[in-house]
Amino acid sequence: MTKMTYSLRIRNPIDRFARLSGAVAAIAALTLPFVAGCEDEDPVVVETDNPPFPPDGVFSVTGDNVVTIYWNENQESDLDGYVVYRGTTDPGPYFFLARVSANQTFYDDFDVNNGETWFYAVTAIDRAGHESELSRETVFDTPRPEGFGLVLVELGQDPTRAGYDFSSKSNNPQSAALSTTDIYFDVQAGVQYVVCADAGVDIQDYGLIDLIAVDWAPESGWAPSKQAEAIKGHSYIVRILDGLGDSNMAKFEVRDVTATTLTLDWAYQEDKNNPELAPGVGGAAR
Repeated sequence: MTKMTYSLRIRNPIDRFARLSGAVAAIAALTLPFVAGCEDEDPVVVETDNPPFPPDGVFSVTGDNVVTIYWNENQESDLDGYVVYRGTTDPGPYFFLARVSANQTFYDDFDVNNGETWFYAVTAIDRAGHESELSRETVFDTPRPEGFGLVLVELGQDPTRAGYDFSSKSNNPQSAALSTTDIYFDVQAGVQYVVCADAGVDIQDYGLIDLIAVDWAPESGWAPSKQAEAIKGHSYIVRILDGLGDSNMAKFEVRDVTATTLTLDWAYQEDKNNPELAPGVGGAAR
């Protein structure tokens, strides 16, 4: 008598492997006694087409009225695409947002408003229509306004253009009084400074780092002097207190500084007490 051979092909061995192999072993044990009298049977191939692995490396990049979701490419040979989901809480529920092709590993979500927080997850789908489980990373994002090429004029040159109020989301400050601004540009003894315009505003120099790398506001490290020297290429964090125990965070990078002008790229988080500040890819400082 020829002994029957069972061949099992598993494509996705996460947890399902143990459950499936156990089930196959049980089926084989029940089936073999009934075929004991069969001669010269060809090997039986048991093929299980499981869903793809969930995408990994999922993360988001915050923008101005946009959130971009990224993930690593799946390695299945029969991959057909990815599905992006989002929800308002974690671990869900998550709702369908978009489907993209197998060669795309990002998605721009423009259906968002600044100050709103969304949670995201991604799945993979093969050509047979099998869909993976949701990606395992907890990914959330709160889009916020940003601006590029903001020019402040030194206080002694033009007080009406020296200051800037982040909540106005304008690249053209026209404040006639520094009390209505968050920061202003001033030159003291030949040194250029960014100065907090109000007692409820704090600032710190975050160092020689691109604005795109400043993704989270710190809880401490604020300058006791309420000012920081304006150094080209440095990024800065600003905390704006509302007097009621809440605060908004902002950041900027010094793109250029002279004796009379200061040029900034900036971002401002409208969602109170939210430290997320990562800039969008499209127009971000490099």
